[in-house]
Amino acid sequence: MTTLWLPLTVTALAVALTYVCCIRPMRKQGGYCPAPPQRTSHSVDEEIRLKREELRLLRERAAMQARRRER
Repeated sequence: MTTLWLPLTVTALAVALTYVCCIRPMRKQGGYCPAPPQRTSHSVDEEIRLKREELRLLRERAAMQARRRER
């Protein structure tokens, strides 16, 4: 029986520390992760435009490398 006191005490302290440091702050703040930012159609359109521009640049670079290999 005496050999169980130390593991039980350590387990109880770990549970208490987890509650105090993790669970209680999450309950106070209403969750552990913030809400994602609001996405508007404008921001989505801007992101699509930027990705298309990036794709265009990558295709140009690939075409340029292909021309160099042909020489």
